[in-house]
Amino acid sequence: MIDHSISPQLGVIGGLGPLASADFYFKLTRMTQAFRDNEHVPAVILSLPQLPDRTEAILAGHDGPLAPLKAAVSTLNALGVACIAMPCNTAHHWYDQLTGSSHAEIIHIGDAVVAETHRSLDRGKVAILATQGTLVSGFYQDRMSAAGYELCLPASTESQERVDSAISLVKAGSIADAATETERALEIARSAGADIAVLGCTELSVVGSSVNHINGLVVIDSNAALARACLTRLGFAARDARGLPIVSEPRGRDRLPWHSEQRA
Repeated sequence: MIDHSISPQLGVIGGLGPLASADFYFKLTRMTQAFRDNEHVPAVILSLPQLPDRTEAILAGHDGPLAPLKAAVSTLNALGVACIAMPCNTAHHWYDQLTGSSHAEIIHIGDAVVAETHRSLDRGKVAILATQGTLVSGFYQDRMSAAGYELCLPASTESQERVDSAISLVKAGSIADAATETERALEIARSAGADIAVLGCTELSVVGSSVNHINGLVVIDSNAALARACLTRLGFAARDARGLPIVSEPRGRDRLPWHSEQRA
């Protein structure tokens, strides 16, 4: 049993991938309306980069990641957390199996994104930028349709190719190149008629604030949406995600300086 004096309220299943998890915790911390350390969320991050690839498992039709995900949920429950966050969209393919064995509430990133989308637009055409595994899983399409949004699917394969490339580049640490690929995918979504684009992979969240504004396109960051949902669930006031400082790699340079970004 964990000492009650350090009991965490939030458990995070991280490492899927590591930089995306760091981005989630950064946004959770920056979005918390706090003035001193003890006003922040007591949390524990269980980083599991060794898990099998989620998209490969979904496309191959097997549940390789499920057993270690269940073990992670069990571990966090043993620590007494009130709720669990998974800053990996594709892992939510196994959400129903994981909630069945959890006393703590597992916050669904898709529900968080729908709630965040409603903060900007009540209706419109939505493009989902995500891994192929997340798209095959279909939980975003189901939730967005149920919420009254129309799905926007670009006709060409270029959009998915750009998304897949951006995700791989983030995992490899090539932030500037990933931002370029993400920006192109957003441009394609807007050209296809999308009013809203969901960054439905948390690797894309890492670079979401680095891309140039696409005229008329509302961009929803799934990591920021999940962070807000966690804060709300735990009774913490949340700041707006806009204007958060980010770590970004200027194009054409190698270093990663801090700077302040003014867009969502």
